[in-house]
Amino acid sequence: DPFAQREERERFAARAARVGFLGAAAWLHERHGEHGKALDCRLQDGKLREGVFEYIITRLAEASDDAAGSAALVEATLQRLLKLVELDAERCAVLVCEQFANIADHSSVLQRLRGYPKMELQYLETLLVRRKLGHWKDSDEHQRFFDAHVVRYVELLCTHSPTAVLPFIMENEALPLRECLELCRRFDITDASIHLLERTGDFPLVLKLLLGDYSAALEKLHGTFAEPPESARPALARVVKRLSAIAAARGQDQGSKEASEAPWWEGLPDAGRCVGLLEQASEMSARNSNIMTEAQLEELWFGLLRRTVRWQEQVAAAQGAKTKRQVGMASAFEELVSQAMAGLLAFLSLPRSLKWICAEFGPSRLGIWRGPVRSLLSGLNFQLGLLRAAKAVAAQDVVKPFSAVKHRGCRGLRLAPGDLADAAAADPPGDAGYIPGEDVAAAAALTFVPSEAGGLFKVRLAGTARGATDLADRLTNASAGSAGRSTSATAA
Repeated sequence: DPFAQREERERFAARAARVGFLGAAAWLHERHGEHGKALDCRLQDGKLREGVFEYIITRLAEASDDAAGSAALVEATLQRLLKLVELDAERCAVLVCEQFANIADHSSVLQRLRGYPKMELQYLETLLVRRKLGHWKDSDEHQRFFDAHVVRYVELLCTHSPTAVLPFIMENEALPLRECLELCRRFDITDASIHLLERTGDFPLVLKLLLGDYSAALEKLHGTFAEPPESARPALARVVKRLSAIAAARGQDQGSKEASEAPWWEGLPDAGRCVGLLEQASEMSARNSNIMTEAQLEELWFGLLRRTVRWQEQVAAAQGAKTKRQVGMASAFEELVSQAMAGLLAFLSLPRSLKWICAEFGPSRLGIWRGPVRSLLSGLNFQLGLLRAAKAVAAQDVVKPFSAVKHRGCRGLRLAPGDLADAAAADPPGDAGYIPGEDVAAAAALTFVPSEAGGLFKVRLAGTARGATDLADRLTNASAGSAGRSTSATAA
């Protein structure tokens, strides 16, 4: 090899670079395992620079059996990460996350990525979320990595993808609660903060955050309808159209789902935020209905309803001609009131809720409360129907129907007084008979059941006392002559 000596290689590569043969210089360095210098030559050449990512991926695939060579190439790539990011940040992120995650030392990679938070986020997401166990030796190794880096991952989510924080927290229950809560509070991620506080049982702070966030969301929704930004006007027009269809369907006593297949808030983030907070309050109340006190549930749902209705009153009191957008805004707040009323009906005492509404909103216009009060009265009527049905069931004689069934199931024989002994002897063991006697000193009824031991009979007689005694005597005398068998008669 004429280039076995390093000095000779350096001299030849420098000469090739000066005359523009950077490809030859890169090949020479690559052949002798000098990956850093090979990458430098490729990054200096315009044509070779475009294919540098494919080159790294190909070399990693070729050196899959050479751990030392792969590690050297990864290290050389990470040392030139800044140049690669400047060249194409997206392709560089794919390279690092998809190729290095299986072969590199993760701590080293993450240390190099500290200056590139979005790429660091993607790398951690690849290891923690997308391929949880694909390239770990065992579950313990993955768990150790998870515990060491999950807080950093949550911090990056709070910074660059706030909406993804809550889903990640809900999917991973075993998180450092205090650290994650501090991050969510610092970056004002309210929904995730509420979920974490719910785990701790700090419901007063949960209610404070939830109601405060809902107030801010209502204010933003009002601003979007009143003075929409240019970018939101197309989506707002579609929302107003859906709300008009829902209002028309409601006027014809049809469901809103029949009027519009898509949710009315679709495409309008501020409206979706309000709906999402109401859904979050409902889910939280359902999960903790046995833990939250009645006062806390009332504070939550009365607070949500109060804030929504106040905005609805403000919109209704506006003077002047109503534009389509203003009518849509009134319909939007009406839909939110209906959703809040559904939670109130589900979790609070209806009589107490009705008293609170009358006391809190006595001066309000009746038109605003027509729908909510109607749903509340409908719920009270349903409860009254249940109570009446329970009362009717409790007042029924439940013994009488069973007695009638038992009586219909009884079977009887009509026998002459002289045939009683024969009937008793012929009755097979284990059967029971019901014999109304017509003429045994008086009308008498008996049931005779063969005893399990010794063939004895227990006789129950019904009729006059004298008739029962005569019948018992006759049965006893008739049975006494039977060989190897005796009968015991008991008058009842």
